[in-house]
Amino acid sequence: MHKICFIVNPLSGARIGKDTLVRTVGDIVKSSGREYEIAYIQGPGDGARLCREATAQGYGLVAAVGGDGTVNAVAQGLVGSTATLAVIPAGSGNGFARSMGIPLDHPAALRLLLAPEIITMDVGTINDRYFFNMAGIGLDAAISKNFELYGRRGKGTYFLAGTKTFFTYKPAPVTIHYEGGEIACSPLVLSIANGPQYGSGAIIAPRARSDDGLLEVCIIEKLSVLSAAAKVYRLFNGTIDRVRGYRSFQTSSITIERPEPGLIHVDGEPHMAAALLQIDILPGKLRVAVGENAAACRAASGGPRPAHR
Repeated sequence: MHKICFIVNPLSGARIGKDTLVRTVGDIVKSSGREYEIAYIQGPGDGARLCREATAQGYGLVAAVGGDGTVNAVAQGLVGSTATLAVIPAGSGNGFARSMGIPLDHPAALRLLLAPEIITMDVGTINDRYFFNMAGIGLDAAISKNFELYGRRGKGTYFLAGTKTFFTYKPAPVTIHYEGGEIACSPLVLSIANGPQYGSGAIIAPRARSDDGLLEVCIIEKLSVLSAAAKVYRLFNGTIDRVRGYRSFQTSSITIERPEPGLIHVDGEPHMAAALLQIDILPGKLRVAVGENAAACRAASGGPRPAHR
């Protein structure tokens, strides 16, 4: 843990200032005697590649500097590794960081790395892609795509993309096969959660825990505009499960059949995927440095599962 590699996404929601970040890292990390390096994502695949290069050079802690998409890009290179993922939140929503109790303030998040608590967490797969916090089809995938098309990041842009998409999105029929049952529906939202929230405090899966070997599958049926407006506050106080039309269940494996290929999102990043989706959980495959209030890693047994050090 003496060597830390920071992998920065300069295009993340907060538009990270490179000079400011370097100064902050120097002030806090270098003064502690740690060896560090800063690398920048320039294009697709860079996050995982830079991560693998860092671990090959003996960096025991790799910090993703950006939002949930950056976390996904970097963490792909750490699945099954003995190295540990850290996060300096700088995205539009920072759902992963919030769930893991990681401070949104950069200096506080950096200080956390000097004496981190490390847990092992589960990793989700959807066909050939990893996800660490959330995957889904339906409205949230469509919002992710429209957000991407706006060409600029930030909470305001995400709100505009979400509002526009809600009024135009048409739910498609799916059949969900899971351990012990089958559900046929045309959901407005179909989220597969490893952690409880999308980001910005929007909690879609209050029961989800990232170290219990289970995924939380959340389904919301079609809502009217008035009903959605009246109930949206429940997304932010952890009571979405009280909304009529919401249901969820836990499973370690599901298959989703769609009429044709379509959009999915993986940790908020949109992708086209096949009509048939196979979704599984890989228990304990990622080491991650967490904060004190790590809501996404409190299993039913009480408290996070510590990593072997």
